[in-house]
Amino acid sequence: MFFRNFVRSLYARMKETKEIPSTIEVAGWMALPIGFMWSASFLCTMYGPDYPLLSMLSTALALISIYMLYKQLTNYRKLYPSTGWLHILRLALTTCLLAGLLTDAAQYAYFLWLDNGRLLSQIGNAMNTKEYQEIWQQIMPEADLKEVQKLIESMTVRDIMMQLILYNVFLALPVSLLAALPVKRGVENKD
Repeated sequence: MFFRNFVRSLYARMKETKEIPSTIEVAGWMALPIGFMWSASFLCTMYGPDYPLLSMLSTALALISIYMLYKQLTNYRKLYPSTGWLHILRLALTTCLLAGLLTDAAQYAYFLWLDNGRLLSQIGNAMNTKEYQEIWQQIMPEADLKEVQKLIESMTVRDIMMQLILYNVFLALPVSLLAALPVKRGVENKD
């Protein structure tokens, strides 16, 4: 409730000034709820194998966050109808990158204090199943599965975080495109 009132007051202030605020300022506020949703989605994913309902909640949060970004961009376009689509795309991309940074911080905290090797043990257990080994041999017959397991077991929090940071950066462009494409030009005010 507090956040909704805060965003409404922010939009009201922006509407009064009639100046287009900087992209980073607007994207920062847009990224907060999306980043929190992505962080919650990540946590639900981590505990999804134990609680299947959390896996579905993780997917729902990810999809709702894209819709939420679309609605934020639509509201911004209504406030500033003279903005072009490339400006909206840049705003969406900046928002996704900032939300990804917030998610990275939550992921780092999770791996530092909550995980205790849980993710790597789940990956190791999955790699030891007969089905996984058969699939591995079909996909990469020349690679040694034991060496890959040793490599994964030796990963540190820093190694995992580097992968997740790159994942979040590479995911920002398609998500921002998906949210920005349907945003239509706002109606011009004839004041």
